[in-house]
Amino acid sequence: MVSHLIQDNRIMIYFQPIISIRSAKVIGVEALMRAWDANQEPLSPIFIFDQAKKENLSFELDKHARIKALESFRALLKANPELLLFLNFESHLLDTTIRFQDFAFCALANDIGIPPSHIVIEIKEYQIQNTERLEEFCTFYKQRGFLIALDDFGAGNANFDRISTVRPHIVKVDRSLVFNVHQNFIHKEILKSIANMCFNIGALVLAEGVEEEGEILRSLKLNIDLFQGFWFARPSASFYDEKLLNEKITAIGELHTNNVKQSMLHKERLIENAKSYTQAIIKSFTRTGLRDLSVFLHEFEAIEAIYCINAYTGIQEGDTFICSDTNEFFRPAKEGDNHALKEYFYITKESKRGNYLSQKYISRASGRLCRTFAQKFTLGDREKILCLDLKVQTSE
Repeated sequence: MVSHLIQDNRIMIYFQPIISIRSAKVIGVEALMRAWDANQEPLSPIFIFDQAKKENLSFELDKHARIKALESFRALLKANPELLLFLNFESHLLDTTIRFQDFAFCALANDIGIPPSHIVIEIKEYQIQNTERLEEFCTFYKQRGFLIALDDFGAGNANFDRISTVRPHIVKVDRSLVFNVHQNFIHKEILKSIANMCFNIGALVLAEGVEEEGEILRSLKLNIDLFQGFWFARPSASFYDEKLLNEKITAIGELHTNNVKQSMLHKERLIENAKSYTQAIIKSFTRTGLRDLSVFLHEFEAIEAIYCINAYTGIQEGDTFICSDTNEFFRPAKEGDNHALKEYFYITKESKRGNYLSQKYISRASGRLCRTFAQKFTLGDREKILCLDLKVQTSE
């Protein structure tokens, strides 16, 4: 069957654009194989590649599809000399004894006239058992000017260690992790971890399969800038509607910019509100010597917990006043506990402005997300730091 598809020229290449929002342009296209049976009915690419395995024709099909992709891309590159071609190949073939040069990326690119620097070789690392072969293959082609992308990362049994071993130029995060990331806290944290790991080794992150506006905006908030998916454009033999795509890029860029502005305003309001809370509490300290701080938990609903620490030693003075229930694992700090190694202590201590608002974190007192606002003040002849754990809204 597969040999007939090749012989009868019933395999075509579709392209799907890959977008950079911050650059406001298409930076590349992924070549995707499409095929039809003798009755012109479409065939599933997964079915075709599985059939090729059964017929022991994976290498032949892979090479044929690659030639057609390179030939089809040539005209696109002529129209846009900066465009990248994202090129798949059957990654499981790396577990065979096929020589790297026999995959013919270099020879084909040279014959068709496409510089290796414009070709991104996509590798599904989870399909490869031999990590040493994977690393050697990537090194072999990187040395010859090709770019390397790990494809569908997070699908199957993805190996996080391979990101640092292979050091790809791009990591394409699988749709399964991008799906609903704006409403799924677990997906958000996994995507954030993958992105941070990639940034630390100098790799770009591409969110695959984006279909919702919210998925794109949440990914942008995690500093992911490259996107591919139906929201922008479906794969097409005639490429894409440039005008429509530019309108979408502009629209999502404006939404992201507005979200950043709103986030900045939200943080400013948090700080201003926290300052007013601390001023009221400190005033009670200095004027009346009030020690029962629980009254402020009722007065200021945004506060989950209040405690005070020595500004020199970081040792807590007095117990924590908290408005929510705790359990055996999550317990509030108590008098005598040491906070000296906590970020909000030493930054507040050294800060000229004398206060600090932390990032969101899981409270050891309640097990819920919170931020700590810390404010340095003087009581008598002693410097203290008042700490307020502020509740985090689910929409943040």
